Amino acid sequence: MTPLLKRALDQAAVWHRGQKRKYPGVDVPYVSHLAGVAVLLAKHGFDDEVIAAGALHDAIEDTGATAEDIARLFGRRVAELVLAVTEPAKTFAWEERKQRYLEQFMNNPWDAQAITIADKIDNFQSIVVCAATHGDPWPMFRRGRDTQIAGFRALRERIVRLPSHPLIDEFERAFADVLATPAGAALEHRSA
Repeated sequence: MTPLLKRALDQAAVWHRGQKRKYPGVDVPYVSHLAGVAVLLAKHGFDDEVIAAGALHDAIEDTGATAEDIARLFGRRVAELVLAVTEPAKTFAWEERKQRYLEQFMNNPWDAQAITIADKIDNFQSIVVCAATHGDPWPMFRRGRDTQIAGFRALRERIVRLPSHPLIDEFERAFADVLATPAGAALEHRSA
């Protein structure tokens, strides 16, 4: 691991301190997700600045960090990538934020699109692991399973228009796994 990546993961852990993943009945620190995104980007050969931006991708959206903070600590390119994948302000309704994010996704450069794709892959993997190990994750989402899946499908429609890449293939597999995971599977598995 390079110093840039180590610093990015450390800072992400500090900025997201106290935040948890949406797992019922267990406190999984949010940094687990950020590390997962970084690992996926590294696995697919992205450069250190893209990987660092992946580790920091939720900092502006979910903490008090600013683009200026990220630029000062990690450089302008990392900050620009994080800005590119940051959802519009939470002053907009959830549905409008998601629609604007989809529009933004198609206008982003490939490196930013890759961060979004890695973000979703890690989310999908978390849903599958949570369902198998901790319980049904869908009640943890305010909009529920059907609305979340509809949003994932809308993003997928855009992703499949991009040039072929192994990261996209991994997205497809992870999304299929989410669709195949029945709600409540972990509860049935744990009681067996």
